[in-house]
Amino acid sequence: MSRWLINYTPQATVVRLFTISCAFAYLTSWIVYLTGGSQDPGLLLPAWIGIATILTTCYHFTQRKIKIRKETFASISVFSIASFISMVALLLHSHSTRVGQSHVPLVALTKRVCQIAWRIVFSILGVTRDIDGL
Repeated sequence: MSRWLINYTPQATVVRLFTISCAFAYLTSWIVYLTGGSQDPGLLLPAWIGIATILTTCYHFTQRKIKIRKETFASISVFSIASFISMVALLLHSHSTRVGQSHVPLVALTKRVCQIAWRIVFSILGVTRDIDGL
């Protein structure tokens, strides 16, 4: 952002910040909707974890030119990867034991895509069994 203030006028910087804020607000609302957080407040945690993961990834891709000591970078990388894997494992466990998760749009969409994929695979392989129960 400081580069924007140096290279552009204040009005252009405000327009850029407003545009980015609108894009983030729209994407945030879609992530909250897809994870079911708009219907069940208990699902807001996975939504915000997803948002934080996306923003962290974007930050790391845009800040590659910053010089950080190799030891610090390596330890942060190992810690963040281990934390991310354990977080995903805990989220999968909490969602797999959750009752009534069919109202979550992302889960329902994933189930539907898997059903269609299985039907396509069965039709390609020529399997002739009743696949409506999938």
